[in-house]
Amino acid sequence: MKLKIITSASVLMLFAISLSWQGCKKDDPKGPECTLSNPDLSYTKNIKAIVDQWCISCHAQGSGVQGVVGDFTTFEGMKSRLDNGTMLDRVVVRKDMPEGGGMSQGQRDSINCWIAAGYPK
Repeated sequence: MKLKIITSASVLMLFAISLSWQGCKKDDPKGPECTLSNPDLSYTKNIKAIVDQWCISCHAQGSGVQGVVGDFTTFEGMKSRLDNGTMLDRVVVRKDMPEGGGMSQGQRDSINCWIAAGYPK
């Protein structure tokens, strides 16, 4: 009887642990909750201007900056960095891009909400 109770408890515990791991996907990054009152954002209408201002001086083909990944002059050039969560992590979460700072919190919030909405083009 004791063995049956211990076995059942162990199975339930393993099941509970496996469920908790389901929500911890490393490749499913989450930024802060979108707090903009009207987050109707798209790459073309809003985000491209921010990227042009802060990112393409380094993230453009032929920029001459050593070790920089990605050509952000087009949406397609940024897409892999959006898909893998790097853009969200570096610009919104860690705030270490752009190097040297300068990007406003409002611009970071716009990027966060745009990514949370699935980064519409």
